Parts: sequence; C-alpha cells; structure tokens
Amino acid sequence: MKKLSSSLLALALFAGSLFGMSSCGKYLDENPDGRYVDGNTPYKISRFLTYAYPLASVAHISELSSDNTYEDETRNLYREEFQDLAVDWKPIATKDGSAAYDGTLKLWEAYYYAIAQANEVLTLIEETKDYGDRNMASRAEALAVRAWSHFQLANVFCLPYNFDGQGGATNLGVPYIAERVTTILPDYPRGTLKETYEKIDKDLQEAIPLLEKYNIYQNDIRRFHFTAESAYAFAARFYLYYNQPDKAKEYADKLLGSTPASQLRNWAGNYTGIDAANANAKALAYYRPTNAANLLVISLYTNYQFTTTSGESFTNSRYTHSNKCAADETLWKNIWNVGRNRDEYNFAPYIYDKVFIDKIYQPKLPILDGDRTIEVQLTTDEALINRAEAKIRLGDLAGGLADLNVWTQAYLRPGLAKRTFTQAEIEAYYNALPYADKTTRSPKKHLTKAHFKLHDGSTITEGTATEALLQYVLQCRRILTLHEGLRWQDIKRFGIDIYRWKKVDAGADTYEVPADGVLLGSDLRHAIALPQQAITGQIQQNPR
Repeated sequence: MKKLSSSLLALALFAGSLFGMSSCGKYLDENPDGRYVDGNTPYKISRFLTYAYPLASVAHISELSSDNTYEDETRNLYREEFQDLAVDWKPIATKDGSAAYDGTLKLWEAYYYAIAQANEVLTLIEETKDYGDRNMASRAEALAVRAWSHFQLANVFCLPYNFDGQGGATNLGVPYIAERVTTILPDYPRGTLKETYEKIDKDLQEAIPLLEKYNIYQNDIRRFHFTAESAYAFAARFYLYYNQPDKAKEYADKLLGSTPASQLRNWAGNYTGIDAANANAKALAYYRPTNAANLLVISLYTNYQFTTTSGESFTNSRYTHSNKCAADETLWKNIWNVGRNRDEYNFAPYIYDKVFIDKIYQPKLPILDGDRTIEVQLTTDEALINRAEAKIRLGDLAGGLADLNVWTQAYLRPGLAKRTFTQAEIEAYYNALPYADKTTRSPKKHLTKAHFKLHDGSTITEGTATEALLQYVLQCRRILTLHEGLRWQDIKRFGIDIYRWKKVDAGADTYEVPADGVLLGSDLRHAIALPQQAITGQIQQNPR
C-alpha cells in the first residue's frame, strides 16, 4: 500500500465511519499511487476528481420502488431479499446479492466517499493558494460533483421537496459535507431538506460560471466529467425538483437553445448497422461518450445490467417491466398508438414472454467485465422534456407542447407512428382515459397531490389542458428514462399513488394488487430508509 498523506488518511477514516468501516481497506488499497497523493500541483490535485464520481447507481432501487415494476411469481420464483424489500418499500437490511452493489449501504458509502474526494480537491486548492486555470477548473468540477452526490442522496433518502408544504423546512435532509473531515468519528446532523437544497443550489451556482470559463478536458473524455453543458442539464433537473421552473427553463435554454432538435440523440441513426439481436451492442452504442446527447456518463458497479440488457437471464427477472406494464401503462399504451410493434420505436425495445421470463427492456447498461457498467446520467433529451414541464408549469402550454413534439419526432420512427400532436388531441386522449387505481391499470394518474403550485398559485386541476399536458410530459419522460430510476422521482414530486401489480394466474394472465401493495402519494416511505449502519450520533432514521 502506498504512503498516504495525513489528510487523505483522515478522509479514508471518515469514509469508514460513515460506512460502518465496510470499505476502508478497499479504499486504501485502491488509491492512486504516491505520485498523486500529496496534492501539491494542479495536475495532482485534479487526479482526485477521478474518484469524486460515485461508483454506485441509484437506478436499480429507484426502478424497483416505482410503478415501472410488476411482479410475476407464477413463472419466476427466483428472487433476492434486496428486491423483495425494495418493491415493498421496506428497509434494505441485507448486504447480499444485488444489495452488495445496489443496496442502501452501498449507495450511502459510495456517494459520501465521492463527496470526500471532492472536498479534498477544494481543500488542497485553498491550501496551495494556486488559483490558476487548472485549479479553477478543478474547483468548478468539484463543486458540481459535490452538489450532484448530495442531490442523488437526497433523491433516495429524503422526501420530495415541499412534501411538508413548507419547502422542506420540517423534513429531514442529508448530512451536507462541505469540508475536509479531520476526525475519525465525525458527527454531522442531517439538517432539513430545505437546508440540503439551499446548499446544493449554492454549490451549483458557484460551479456553473467557473465551468463556463474553464475547460481542461478534450472531447474524448469530456462526457466523463462535469462540464458547463452537463451542469446546465443538472440544473434543469434540480430546479424542477426545487420548484423553480423558471430557473429550470433558463438552464435548459442555455443547453438547448432555440433549435433543440439538433441537440438530441440521433435515435434514427445511432443504431444503424448494429445487429438487432445483440442487445449489449445496442447498450454500448447508447452510452457512447462521443455522442453529443450524452452529457455525463459514469463508470460504476451494479448488477442491474443483467436484468435490463440480458433478456434471457433468469436471474432477477421476477420483478420486471413486464409485458402487462408495457401494454397497459407505457410502451404500447400512449397517444401515438404503438401496438406491440417494437419497430415503431427507433430505439426498439426487446420483448420476452417465455416460460420463465416476462419482461420488456431497452438496453442502456452495457455488460462489461464483472459487475462493472457505464451509466448515462444526463442527456439532452431529458433536458428537453424537463424544459417542456417547466414551460407548462409556467403557463406556456404551447411552448411545452412544441418541445414535446420535437422529442417525439426524434424518438419515433417515421411512417410507422404518428409523431406530432395538437393540444386538442392530447386533451381528448387523456380525457378519455380512466385514472389508475387498485382495479385499473392506466398511464393516467391522479396529480392533485403534487408537491408544487402552478404559475398562478393554483394546484393541478383534473380535466384541464394543463393536467393533460403534464400527464403527457410524465408519459414521455417515463418511456425515455425507462430503467434509469427517474420515474421514482416523478412519483414523489407529483404525489402519484403506486399500485404494485402482481401476476396471480399465469394461464389467465391475471394480475391483482395485494393488500400491502399500495403506496399513496402522501406516504412517508417515499424517503427510503437509511442503512442501519448510518444511524449514529446525530443522524436520524427516516420516520414511518
């Protein structure tokens, strides 16, 4: 093991104290060698940023928590405790199987480890008092990734912003670590969600102007780091969640400009020449860091790719985005009338309905060596849909619809599906649909419990044009971000009730919602329980 500086040793001990000492040894063994430990040059300081991006993904636990997941125990009895607990919104007590990479303990440890690295960069810059271009670029990136990690932690372990109707002033946040830790057992309070969001905002507002001014990365690696473009996309998402749609639109505008079609993924051309039967080849093409639509990609560890990129995999296929979910809620149930024809999508989904496997997936996570994959975190397509939501919430229905039409024109295959729609068509479509409940599957959800107000101070009213367009936004984003975990955030922000549909008769294709399979939009379990190992000192468990 290479010799460590005293500050880095404190950082490692801090990580161990937060993580129940589960990864301290591994951390020490995998640190960069001695040439890069003592951060006395801008280049050596910037090396810490390699480790400031979390090596764990929130996607798996978020998808299991959301209404994108149905259960089929009639044909697939295989399960893991992690999945059983996550789909039932119970505390994740296990560290075995998928939980080793995707459980709450791993998320807690991975994100705080990344935060500690970002703080080391910021501290070393202040200690050297070198404010040259490279250090200022590193400062910008460290601030952005520190904000990102705290934001992701809040998305998992906190209630949505304004759940309490007081801007999160009475809801728990996450410990916001904004300094180098110098004690072995630090004791940081969680604070309020209001405070957490204020600190994310502060870091992001300081980072963006610096990212706009300084750039040290070439095009071949830019997508693996925060840049001005990825920070704009992050800000567009963050300010939607922060109930500031005007600022969400501002940053989406900076990213997309007035001709967003030219900024989107080339859905029609990106997969040309790829063997349609090779899902992993499609996943590799999806994440490609040279694709300008991919604004931030992160190499990390998970085993979610074996569910979503390997259709024949029996493992972890009891809880999936099933054919029934696709038929009644997502891919085959929408205004463009796609009828179980995968080719109507440029990014064609893979359909499995076999003896033991019932799932539909879009390959986004490439299967690499071991449990490593690469995940696309921010895209121009999501930013465009976020801008559409912001415009609609601000009262610009026509502008929001125009953005959605730009996206569907890119996403759907011409000649096989209708690709643009009028406001009247969207209103008619959603007005004719039933609302989802315990006996009815539908893409149309009750939105009256949303944790935000519209531009005029009102809440969402059912049967209005605004409601119909927001339903459409949610449907477009649900399909675009399938397997990415963002549906869970929409569930939380809009106060949507979840009904956990479970197949009870394979022959009759019958589904029911069990008595404990309902999560109301007002349920405190929208904040996933902290790992028990994290409950120390001033850190409190989420109330139930």
